[in-house]
Amino acid sequence: MSTEPAIESLHVVVIAISLSPATQAALAQLERDAIRVTIGTAQLLDEPPAALVYLVGVDAAIALVIADGVVAWGHRGEQRPGLIGVVEGGGGREREALLAAGFDDVVAAPLSARELAGRVRAVHRRVRRTTSTGRLRFGPLTLDNDGHAVWIDGLVIALTSIELAVLRELMKARGRPLARGELLDLAWGGGELEVSERAVDNVIMRLRRKLPQPDLIETVRSVGFRISPRAS
Repeated sequence: MSTEPAIESLHVVVIAISLSPATQAALAQLERDAIRVTIGTAQLLDEPPAALVYLVGVDAAIALVIADGVVAWGHRGEQRPGLIGVVEGGGGREREALLAAGFDDVVAAPLSARELAGRVRAVHRRVRRTTSTGRLRFGPLTLDNDGHAVWIDGLVIALTSIELAVLRELMKARGRPLARGELLDLAWGGGELEVSERAVDNVIMRLRRKLPQPDLIETVRSVGFRISPRAS
């Protein structure tokens, strides 16, 4: 008698600042994918985060207002959680703003339960991965997977889980350029989600803004990105 491999069970906490009926219906179906859902209100932001993944449902009208505050709240816990924004009635502008503020992933409603489950699992996987691999060093960079941070020139720079994942792969490549497709596979987890190569460019842009030496991450024409060989 053959048995199928068990699906990893995980937990996502929803901060329901604004949730449409369609999004609530998608959340209700996550139990079928072995994802336990706890729904709370904005009062959850009064206490440090305790879960690994939070989904923040917010209306487009206030998405830009709350973005920085939610990201700052995420750093109050012992471990920085994964943050997924679900924007009701918004589009590209709100998505770019939340990602720039430090959210790990952002989607615009309406969305399917299948897509939502895939995004929760992808962020959960990245957060779990960063808690078990210690530190990585290359050139002036020391990456602390446990603390979601990178050290450079005596400065500590906080990173989101996807920023951490992309920088880690670039550091592991030790100066070898990685194509956008490679980074998608390595940092986002392969073809499970429909993520465009533009997502790579957005994360690289955010990393360059955070690093005191933005030119440490070089663009290799017609190839992709690498940590500058001068850093080694």
